[in-house]
Amino acid sequence: MQEITFIIQALGLAVVLTGVGELFGARLPLLRKVALPGAVLGGLLGLGLSAVELPATKDVFNVLGEFPVLFINVVFACLLLGKRVDGFSKVWQRARPHVIIGHVTAWGQYVVGLALVLFILMPFTGINELAGPTIAIGFQGGHGTAAGLAANFQALDFPEGKTIAYAIATLGIVFGTIGGPLLANLLSRRHPVDPPEAGTSDASEGPEPENFSVLTGKLTMHLALIAVVIALAWLLLQSFQWFEKALRGGDATTYFTQYIPLFSVVLISGFAAQLILQSFDGDRFFDRQLFNTISSFGLDMVIVGALATLSLSVMKEYWVAITVLALGGLLWNLAVFFLLGPRLFPKPWYPYALGDLGGGTATTASGLLLIRVADPDQRTHARQSYSEKQPFYEPIMGGGLVTAMALPLVAILGAWSCLLITAVILSLWIAYGLIRASKG
Repeated sequence: MQEITFIIQALGLAVVLTGVGELFGARLPLLRKVALPGAVLGGLLGLGLSAVELPATKDVFNVLGEFPVLFINVVFACLLLGKRVDGFSKVWQRARPHVIIGHVTAWGQYVVGLALVLFILMPFTGINELAGPTIAIGFQGGHGTAAGLAANFQALDFPEGKTIAYAIATLGIVFGTIGGPLLANLLSRRHPVDPPEAGTSDASEGPEPENFSVLTGKLTMHLALIAVVIALAWLLLQSFQWFEKALRGGDATTYFTQYIPLFSVVLISGFAAQLILQSFDGDRFFDRQLFNTISSFGLDMVIVGALATLSLSVMKEYWVAITVLALGGLLWNLAVFFLLGPRLFPKPWYPYALGDLGGGTATTASGLLLIRVADPDQRTHARQSYSEKQPFYEPIMGGGLVTAMALPLVAILGAWSCLLITAVILSLWIAYGLIRASKG
């Protein structure tokens, strides 16, 4: 009973902190200009509260620290549910430039991170080589992915990596909400968007929901589907682990599948559930906007839980590594934006490329925010094509399977081997992008 009380208190604290953060962000002029999410401000308030170390709050904060691992599954379950998938060929044609620039950004973050660790941070600070993937984990995956990989950091004897990834994710959000809009406004003034293109529409949010007045428990029905998706993902992951143990025998000390986080499998099961529902028109009973609302709540809980329970001692110890990695990742993202964006996207190129810059530095939502700043009247297809990128990209890179397996692969193969592998893959994606750019 006492544990349930702590859970309720932790949930209440997270909601109150988020609400206070939203109020501060809306009422204080400086914070209103910065436009930091309420969950980020609330999480920082919670971090200050946790530093007081009141005996009454210790157990509550222990529970709050588990929120990111739990609620990230809700976020990933909602990512594709209710979002109707068009024919592969049509969607691929629109999404292909975003997929290319997304992969170049992501693989480059692994290359930059591993190179910085091997050539600078390990010789001068002695940091663990597992810090190499933290740029991609923090920028591409965000707080949720960092939280989902906390067990991997712990199992691989680098628990500090979670805090480093959290800190990089926080800096990414700061850039996405401060520097991103400034860049978008600057480009918009220098290169105004032309009149609307013919047929511009945002088809990314799926079909219009039916009249739900005849249905009861609309929210409950959506939560039930999310629970089914997560449960199926858990069963699937258990099956993977059982199969590997049966294949390799019981003498193995470690198993590859034990490092697969649940949220990456949830993304796959959610996509499969959407395809199944869509096949018999069952998705018409679900409202994409409601899934977005549930996902937003889950993400708020992830961010508040992650930031409020950051280890200040680890941040103090690793502040040099955090700064070097975050700056290295940001410079890489900007280089991809300015060098590949104009070549891959139609004119005006920047509303399209801003989506990938925001998504590759902060969150998918940050990408949509930057597109809205640069193209508020939706005069381009940027919002639609960026949204259609996600099924081709998120299950693999943006907190997907590659992100999930990065840590164990570095631990097994070593940072030098992983640097070589990622550099080769990055070169292939750059070559493919330049070939596509030359064809127009």
